[in-house]
Amino acid sequence: MKTIRRLLLIVFAALFALSAASCGSSEPSYKDDAAVEDVTTQIIAVKDGWSFVQMPDSYISGAMQFDLSGCAEYAVEINALGTNVDEFGVFKASDTDSVAAIEKRVDDYFKFRLDNWMDEYMPEEKPKLESAERRTYGLYVVYAIFDDSTRKSAFDAVDSYLKK
Repeated sequence: MKTIRRLLLIVFAALFALSAASCGSSEPSYKDDAAVEDVTTQIIAVKDGWSFVQMPDSYISGAMQFDLSGCAEYAVEINALGTNVDEFGVFKASDTDSVAAIEKRVDDYFKFRLDNWMDEYMPEEKPKLESAERRTYGLYVVYAIFDDSTRKSAFDAVDSYLKK
């Protein structure tokens, strides 16, 4: 009888250990102390020959209609040559409570851009905007308006850089 009790005890202990391990977060953990400038460097490094210019606050709050409250740090970079719509932004929230609001502002920006797109203006670039994407890495909300493979490479670079 003692052998059966020991066996049951071992089985229950193993099941408990497995269930406790499965309750752990499967979400990756991200840095919260990286400079936005360093994150933008990771994105720009994805492709040789890129020429981006960082937009001033007046552009972000004016032309983009983006409320910067809740942002501890941010950068929006657009193609300096104007030959395509390549663009990305990195917003570091001042706290976890601000992340959802920044995500919504990015989504609203995408909608604003699509609603105001002139189909006769660079029609070959519209698919980039239609597939624009934002991802969140802890306190960092990053968006990219690139072709599919470049966007994937950019997000992979950010994920790798920010992951603890």
